[in-house]
Amino acid sequence: MNFICVPFNQLSSLDVYKVLQLRSEIFVVEQACIYQDIDGKDTHAETHHVMLHSNDKLIAYARLLPKGLSYESPSIGRILISQSARGENLGRKLVSHCIEQTLALWPNCQITIGAQSHLSRFYQAFGFSEMSEHYLEDGIQHVDMIL
Repeated sequence: MNFICVPFNQLSSLDVYKVLQLRSEIFVVEQACIYQDIDGKDTHAETHHVMLHSNDKLIAYARLLPKGLSYESPSIGRILISQSARGENLGRKLVSHCIEQTLALWPNCQITIGAQSHLSRFYQAFGFSEMSEHYLEDGIQHVDMIL
C-alpha cells in the first residue's frame, strides 16, 4: 500500500480529474450535500494531496493544508475512502499517514480538522480533541478538532 503525497503542481491532469470525481461522488452525491468543493485551496503552493490507488482507481484521498489557509495551524481535510474500498481499515491508515505527512511538512505544529460530528470518536482515537461547539456546515453537523 503506497500512499502518494504531492503538491498540486505535481498532479497530472488525470489525477486532478480522479480527485474531483471521487470528492464529488462522496461529498456531493453520496452525502447529498450541495456545496462548492472547488474552493481555491487545492492549488495553493503548500497544499499537498494524499492519494491511494488500486488498479489505477483512486480509492483514498485527503488534502493537507498549510497553516493560515483554513485554520491557524496546518489542517487535514477532504478525507475520504471510495465506497468500493470501505471495510478494509483504509480510513485509519489514511488518517495515520496524513498525520505523519503533515508533521513532516510542518514540524512541531498542532493539526486542526473540521470533522463531521459523527466521526468525532474516530478522530479521538488518533489523539484529536474537540475544540469547538458542534455547528452546521453545508447541512451536516461538524466540530473543529485539534491534535
